[in-house]
Amino acid sequence: MRNSILKLIPWLTIVLNGCIPHIPAPPKEASINPPSYWHEKFIFSQYNKDAQWWRQLNDPVLNQLITEALAFNTDVALAQTRVQQALAQEHALRSALLPSVNASAGTTRQKSLNAFGVTTINRVEQPTFQAAYELDIFGKNRNNWKSARFNRLATQMAAESIRLSVISATVKSYITLRALDEKLKLLEQTLEARQRELKIAFAKSNVGYTSNLELNQAQAEYAATLQQIPLVQSSISQQEHALSMLTGHTSSKIERGLSLAELRAPLIPDILPSDLLKNRPDIIQSSLLLAASDASLAAAQAQFLPSVKINAAFGRIFSTAPIKEPVNVWSIGGSVLAPIFEGGQIKANFDLNVARRNEAVWNYRKIVLTAMKEVEDQLSTGFRLQEQEQALQIERDAIASALHHARNRYQAGYSSYLEVLDSQRTLLSVQSLLIQSKADYLNSQVSLYQALGGGWTTSANQVQQSKHVETGNP
Repeated sequence: MRNSILKLIPWLTIVLNGCIPHIPAPPKEASINPPSYWHEKFIFSQYNKDAQWWRQLNDPVLNQLITEALAFNTDVALAQTRVQQALAQEHALRSALLPSVNASAGTTRQKSLNAFGVTTINRVEQPTFQAAYELDIFGKNRNNWKSARFNRLATQMAAESIRLSVISATVKSYITLRALDEKLKLLEQTLEARQRELKIAFAKSNVGYTSNLELNQAQAEYAATLQQIPLVQSSISQQEHALSMLTGHTSSKIERGLSLAELRAPLIPDILPSDLLKNRPDIIQSSLLLAASDASLAAAQAQFLPSVKINAAFGRIFSTAPIKEPVNVWSIGGSVLAPIFEGGQIKANFDLNVARRNEAVWNYRKIVLTAMKEVEDQLSTGFRLQEQEQALQIERDAIASALHHARNRYQAGYSSYLEVLDSQRTLLSVQSLLIQSKADYLNSQVSLYQALGGGWTTSANQVQQSKHVETGNP
């Protein structure tokens, strides 16, 4: 039976071969070759890429926050559910590669009248096993399973991207919180100094040593500093709320660890542009989606070819009459189904998969170019922020010295109080900018580590699974 069916396949294939479209090559314009070096100059370290890079900041409070974020963050949990869905779809399509076996059992009880006018009661029981299997000669089912498997691996990479984003967002949020704490501390210290100066100005005004102008200036400066504190306190509360949400909790007070000055930027490993293609989970995800579209396209091409199915059944009949002994029954057969006219449906499905494959090619190019841009941006940002911080330190020292001289000149009666106020305002502004510059640099290094694909563990099993799919072994 099977040999008879197989003999028909070559003839049907020859007849249909002229109708089978060839798979076109991807657009040449979408190809991309990464450069051999980065455009922006940066001093990399010889430190190896660390999956838990945030521990280099050596802050136990931050480590605990990230542990909670990975365990309770809703985006991470949703990504894991999508992985489970993709795995279920893969298993569903894999079942098409295996035979299906069903069992059925039926019983019939019948009362009848025979030719001699005698009533008889007959009971028939028939358990049956049925098996069906499609010979995947042209790889349609196998390619559908490959596509689902690549999609599942891509979903895992999407989950790694979300995990990396959540870790980076938690670190940045914590750095921003510590910067706001430093700004609040600076304002409180400045307010104390303004209060002391206000008392002195008030005392001098009462005895007539100075006019009310200096008193009003001191009052205005004190109020100007005071009004900034609620704004910073509000920003601190909002930052704590954001961290609470990232860690999967309701809004609560966030424990503090190291100060902003004690936090150190993570060491950036020396990674070439070509290494980025295997370090960034979003790029790996895009390449897996491209492989999935290739498999779907191959499955769509196989729909033009015949499908071969084999069916078999075996059962046993138990009857009370007219045959007392059980009787075995069985059947086996096969069929070849070849498409002749489908109203253009198969061709349209093939063209759709070609377009989807080309879309995946262009999307891969876009993601690689975006990744390169993000790395170059962060390399430039980190270098410029270091230059800015050095300039701000020089400016801060110069203004602090100018303030010291302005106070001496004012106390000696050589200048007005306005010079002291101007120096105080400038110094407060520069000190605040210096704190922000320090936080911006730390955040830029976190963004750089994220852009280079750090923060997730390269799974050798996932790579082996991808290669295993290429071999076509279920």
